Amino acid sequence: MRRRVNQTMRLAAVSLMSALVALAFPGPAHAGCGCDKPPPPRAAVRPFVGWPNQMITLFDSRLVPDEFYSVQFRGADGTSDWSRGKAALKRDLADGQYRAQLRVSVGAVSLGPCQINVYAPSNGASLNGAQAFLYALPDDQFTVTAPPITLRDIDETMSQDGYQAGVGRDGSVYLAVDVSGVSAATTFTGTGLGFPLAFGSSNVAMYNDQGFLMQLLDPNVPGLFQISAGDELTSNTLAYWRHEFATYKTAHRQVDAYNTDNEPNWHADGTRHVNHDLIVVAIRGKLADGTTPVPGATPPFQLVVTSTPAP
Repeated sequence: MRRRVNQTMRLAAVSLMSALVALAFPGPAHAGCGCDKPPPPRAAVRPFVGWPNQMITLFDSRLVPDEFYSVQFRGADGTSDWSRGKAALKRDLADGQYRAQLRVSVGAVSLGPCQINVYAPSNGASLNGAQAFLYALPDDQFTVTAPPITLRDIDETMSQDGYQAGVGRDGSVYLAVDVSGVSAATTFTGTGLGFPLAFGSSNVAMYNDQGFLMQLLDPNVPGLFQISAGDELTSNTLAYWRHEFATYKTAHRQVDAYNTDNEPNWHADGTRHVNHDLIVVAIRGKLADGTTPVPGATPPFQLVVTSTPAP
């Protein structure tokens, strides 16, 4: 549900959602085309958090290029769903080395920790045919969260009732946003009403859909963010300014070296491409009673987001 909220709510809207929105964006210190970030570490699955139908990549030496595999996603509550994909030998973003990779869509399962089971179909069998278990990833390695919330760089305030996010096995809360339509410099604020999560700058990190660490909140950067305490009903409040991304988008549209037609993870010149459109913010905070969020889905709460583009 999305609706206009009154001026009182607008002034209150400076919190949890901003943490996810704002933190998702690199600060002015990142130059060039916006892709000059440290590579993600090697991993069995990348990214380590996603949402239903998002593409993720599995890495394992037992995968054979050009072979098809069935992948079961199993939520902590027992819900399960299947995907299927074909392994390929491709460059790994971690170090540029060629490795067998299996790209599949995340299954429609419950929010929270998710076990991933990989099967090698016997004699080319389908999902319903004979399958040979190959290996499994425990549910502390992957978390399912809600699909991204779409944000815009126009002056507006939006509210979403009954919002829920995924909570990982370690108690981290994961919130995703789609900022593909945001180009102008914009100040984002937001609040989560009914989810009193307290956190500081050191408790927040942002990742993109490729597994890159995009941003940490640096208290030594003036004007980057501001956090203030919430209460027994609302989370801490955070406000954040996001710089313009028109330059980044123009470079990828006009500069031959940044072309990604042949491989979305790599530029034509062989350098890594970093996607800034889909962002997940991980928040490791505590609730009003001093406990950490329970792995699974957060309780439903009202999410309010305000955006104010630069004049």
